[in-house]
Amino acid sequence: MLSSNLFADDNQLPQKIDAIFADMNINEAPGCSVGVIKDGAFIYRAGYGLANLEHSIKNSPESVFRIGSISKQFTAMAIALLEENNSISFEDSMQKYIPDLIDYKEPVNLNHVIHHFSGLGDYEYSDYPDYPNRFFNAVGGEFRWGNEDYMSNEEIYTLFKTLPLIMKPETKYWYSNLGYGLLSLVIENVSGMSLREYADKEIFKPLGMNDSFFNDNVNLVVKNRADGYSPREGYPSEFVINMTNLSNVGDGGVYTSINDFIKWDQNFYKNQLGESSHELIETMEKNFFQISGQENNSEVNNQRGISSYAFAQYIDEKYGHKRWSHSGSWVAYTAYYSRFPEINFSVVTMCNNEMIHAKDVVDKIMSIYFTGE
Repeated sequence: MLSSNLFADDNQLPQKIDAIFADMNINEAPGCSVGVIKDGAFIYRAGYGLANLEHSIKNSPESVFRIGSISKQFTAMAIALLEENNSISFEDSMQKYIPDLIDYKEPVNLNHVIHHFSGLGDYEYSDYPDYPNRFFNAVGGEFRWGNEDYMSNEEIYTLFKTLPLIMKPETKYWYSNLGYGLLSLVIENVSGMSLREYADKEIFKPLGMNDSFFNDNVNLVVKNRADGYSPREGYPSEFVINMTNLSNVGDGGVYTSINDFIKWDQNFYKNQLGESSHELIETMEKNFFQISGQENNSEVNNQRGISSYAFAQYIDEKYGHKRWSHSGSWVAYTAYYSRFPEINFSVVTMCNNEMIHAKDVVDKIMSIYFTGE
């Protein structure tokens, strides 16, 4: 097994991470913030590039980024908390909590949706859409997700509730942002609070994540926000602001910082949420089959996520250790989170430059840490 703490006390770690970003030439460009966590504390954290180009504000561990689909972990935790206090059961049907939901003609329960095993498609694919001719913009064209077209939250969720299954449940793993959007409605209808309010009360405040929230109103002022930027086509070295004008949450929508995120990371080791029991964390590490009590059917287990996806976390082995991870991206933001529970080691990176893929940065940092290269 490779060394698990090769650079834990070595000043070469920050130098080598600095070198990753030096190669990107981002002194006057948007960049990223990174955090490397070992045994409950940062062994390195820093910001690279600019959070705001207009005012030359630098990225830092305090900078607040949109983290895309990493947000699903917080939605999944909200569902797990409702199950822990007996407000719901994972085997309950979606219709039980969303009465005006379309009749799927098949039983679809919360467990199906949490683990992308429901048969629901995804709403945002453009090249090969799961739901062609269902989302339109103001002039009747195909809706463009991101910042070009607009729908209110009410309009988006109303459409979500009309979309049918694209396959029979349990046919195969099929990643569905739509499903997690519907889970936000379940949380709202059961708790009587919006997902933003529920997560603030039950997750962010208990963990002291005071700069983190589900942004269901993108017009709000966000202190220390890192704005998202994309390259300006035809103008080398120039950028344009690329921020979403959509406020729907559940599949995404969390804003957070490196300094806040360590509190989420460490809660997987010592749970402070709900009843403060480690059983809640054990629930978050169970896949579809473990929750349902079904035997894993190898005939349909033909995609990685079926058995290695648990409550918005992928599990695999990396550098000889078990690893939980997930990526996130929306408009110009990308993020990646990688946690090694056996050695209490994690790397999280959040970026506000569309040209930088946070996963690539995390992969390089992990290589430095585990191999020195």
